Amino acid sequence: MCTWHRLIPKEQMDLLTYCRNLPKVELHAHLTGSLSDDTVLQLLEAKEKELGSKNSLCSAKITISKGHQRSLDECFRVFELLHSLTDSLEAIRKITQNVIQEFAEDGVRYLELRTTPKNILGKMTKKEYVDTVLEAMINEMKTCRIMVRLLVSVDRGRGVEDAWSTLSLAKQYLDHDVFKGLLVGIDVSGNPNKGNLADYIPILKEAKKCGFKLAVHLAEVKSCVEETDAVLQNGLVDRIGHGTYLLDNNGYGINNQDMILKHHIPIEICLSSNVKTESVSSFEDHHFPVWHALKHPLAVSTDDKGVFSTTLSNEYYICAKTFNLSEKDIHELCLHAVEATFLPSSDKDILRQMVKDDLSKLMGKLFLGRMTTNTLKPSTVLEICTPKELS
Repeated sequence: MCTWHRLIPKEQMDLLTYCRNLPKVELHAHLTGSLSDDTVLQLLEAKEKELGSKNSLCSAKITISKGHQRSLDECFRVFELLHSLTDSLEAIRKITQNVIQEFAEDGVRYLELRTTPKNILGKMTKKEYVDTVLEAMINEMKTCRIMVRLLVSVDRGRGVEDAWSTLSLAKQYLDHDVFKGLLVGIDVSGNPNKGNLADYIPILKEAKKCGFKLAVHLAEVKSCVEETDAVLQNGLVDRIGHGTYLLDNNGYGINNQDMILKHHIPIEICLSSNVKTESVSSFEDHHFPVWHALKHPLAVSTDDKGVFSTTLSNEYYICAKTFNLSEKDIHELCLHAVEATFLPSSDKDILRQMVKDDLSKLMGKLFLGRMTTNTLKPSTVLEICTPKELS
């Protein structure tokens, strides 16, 4: 039986502050795309020193300074810029540390970073790249209140041969003396208009045999209908990235919906990313409420928090405000994200308890009226369920 508390409106904190105080789980964060503007500017300055020209990257600085006002074209230019700035192991170490610190400061208790290993002649091998990311993760977990794990990314635009190479590299970390347990899965991403996911099915099957969990970007664009069906029919997906057109009204979405619901495949929800990239026209037209109404496991995520100038707190805020979520809804989202992690059961138990404890403390602050401004839902008195009853 759930224990309910009635709170009068004036005793509730404002929604954004509330979201910042939530113990959050981030499951869809690309490392390079998550760089804050401050970190990018630091990298730009370092690159200028390397090039010996103080103002050689002036136009790039202007684009970065626009922040959330960047146009879609400017966002894509930022992606290109980021890849050119992260061409040394020292840069990889720095960005990994900064990104983890920023997520921790935003109240993220668990982070799954995903990144495509780089092989740059004379500068780094794929293995050196992954080792550097993992070393930075370990160092940051010693000082930040956050658990971090890694997914190595298969870029569908680089071809099947490169994907096999990435999987071969990932296998080396399954029983690694230092890094064992930190690389928990494979991400399949990249330009959805390049390649065909069906060609990668043998690789995904091999990854599953090795024990890797799979997070796959699916149905990002309408043209991905057939490949999405093929991957889902093979039962290869542990989490779905985006899934924007899984529910397309051409009839295709009906079979997929039944399969996804039957197997409780979590969907990573990236609101700002989907609107900014114009895969959906507005927050109100997003597919989140359809799946939420079906009580399907969803993980609110950022995708590329730096490029799209957002935070996980902001994504929760947008979600709660747009779809009129209650505190119980928000808490359930936090806990569903815990269950969707690629952690082994023992680590997941620790994380689940951490999140529940933090939710209890947050409810205590609300109930005692220690943080008071506006109401979460201005015209109503909310019912708050104690976190221990939400599992």
